[in-house]
Amino acid sequence: MKIINHWTLLTVLCFMVLQADAQPRISIFFDHVSEIARQEHISVREAAERVRQLGVEGIDVRVTMSEPELAMLDSLGFQNASAIADINFVKGEQPELERQALDFMKRHGYKRLLIIPGLLPENASPQLMEAVCQRIAAFVKDACKEGFDVMVEDYDNPRSPCYNTQTLDLLFAASPELNHVFDTGNYLFCGEDVMTALRHFRQRIHHVHLKDRKAQRDNASLPIGTGVMPLKEVVGELLRSGYDGWFTIEHFGAPSQLQYTIQSVSNIQATQAQSQPTNR
Repeated sequence: MKIINHWTLLTVLCFMVLQADAQPRISIFFDHVSEIARQEHISVREAAERVRQLGVEGIDVRVTMSEPELAMLDSLGFQNASAIADINFVKGEQPELERQALDFMKRHGYKRLLIIPGLLPENASPQLMEAVCQRIAAFVKDACKEGFDVMVEDYDNPRSPCYNTQTLDLLFAASPELNHVFDTGNYLFCGEDVMTALRHFRQRIHHVHLKDRKAQRDNASLPIGTGVMPLKEVVGELLRSGYDGWFTIEHFGAPSQLQYTIQSVSNIQATQAQSQPTNR
């Protein structure tokens, strides 16, 4: 019995050390890389190289991306963070778009798929929401059989089927295999406490979008860690809880996407040192 207890204690201590040393795995949207190229008047490859040099290891891409773009990202050593597919389940079943997304995942080795399921009409009926839930659940079941992890994010539009905790709970109840992309700025947008939402959905969080904002109803994104979002608390709690997935920086519409990216990466990396336990 003593030997078992010693091994158990050793396992716990090793886990604690690993979590203390955990580093945020930083990813970026390919859309941001393309925007850097446009704003800085450089090639997309050069923009990707600059981002890679900052310590960004992962890339979030759309399933409509071209083969040459994907090959370029692979050549620079970017890892597959997640793929993104617009599949409008509000309009009905979407077999062609579903197949396009899954075929992309197979060809390019992506495992995590974020679906954007469309927008409900104003004053949508509960019956329509139920139908959307069932369409998503059917797709998720098929995708899981092929080894893929399908996710939805808290989307910053009140008409979204995955707008807030209430609507996400409906989707997750209909589809036990469905998981969550936790978007920090979008929980603020819908008026919910970010940390409360994180703890509520922790077991379903398989990917994170780090987004910072000036205020609840201000759509403008800021460099991560410069707005009102509790960056240190979000990243620290996720790492301490054993989360080892990606943290994707997000600031669409940035006036200088490169400078925002530089500042965001620096601030995210700093959270690891700040979250270390202090010796007393």
